[in-house]
Amino acid sequence: MFVETYILRLLAGFLEYGTLSAVADKLYTSQPAVSRAFKKLEDEIGAPLFERKKNRIELNEKGRTVAEYAKRIMDLQSEMMEKVSQQGATRTISIASVAILPAMRMVQELQEKYPGAQVTYEIIDNEAGVLKALNEGTADIGITLKAPRAKKYRAEKYMQERLSIALPKKHPLAKRKSIRLRELKGETIIQRSNVGFWEQVKRKKIPDVTFIKHDSTKGISKLIEQSSLLTFVSDQKFDYDIPKSRKIVPLADREMNVEFFKVTLA
Repeated sequence: MFVETYILRLLAGFLEYGTLSAVADKLYTSQPAVSRAFKKLEDEIGAPLFERKKNRIELNEKGRTVAEYAKRIMDLQSEMMEKVSQQGATRTISIASVAILPAMRMVQELQEKYPGAQVTYEIIDNEAGVLKALNEGTADIGITLKAPRAKKYRAEKYMQERLSIALPKKHPLAKRKSIRLRELKGETIIQRSNVGFWEQVKRKKIPDVTFIKHDSTKGISKLIEQSSLLTFVSDQKFDYDIPKSRKIVPLADREMNVEFFKVTLA
């Protein structure tokens, strides 16, 4: 008998979360897919693992035993991967991300976790490209805006990010509590050269803005200090510093407040 890993992961999830809907939500799949996986497992084992009641199911004695073993197997798998990753030659980890800041943050986290590892990232402006990089093996970790529902992927919430705009305190919009992108029409804005999916959003919402781009944090900081130009600012304290002469105003567009997911192959 061979039980597929994804079924064990779902069963371990049921032991932790207790309902089909919670498992589907936490592990980014559908409730019917979870039900089919459990039926397949019962067929493999040749015995029922659940007590099916009117509005819910519960593990029976045999089901709880299998679920506890499933959890142990998943824990051992994680332990194995952690142990192997710490052995041998210099590890190389590649990241494909739809945005720059979560990629930079993940690079730092991985370098702290795996001292000496070579961590690289690529910014891709669409999620399909990120998943393609994972599927083709050119990326070990993907960062997307949505959790892919296909069971070959494993996804977890990674971080949220909200963008604001930094303006000179005498700018006409500086007294506002929030600003929409369309109100930046005609402005000149400093930003990084490759910001991923944000680029498409900004071009669509404010096509008549002039962007001055730079590759480095140091270069952008210098441009901000030596000019009165606007710049985008993340609420994540991970990027360039903003002078006290600027007022930071939140951007109200929903595309400026997003959640990122960390995605790997299951």
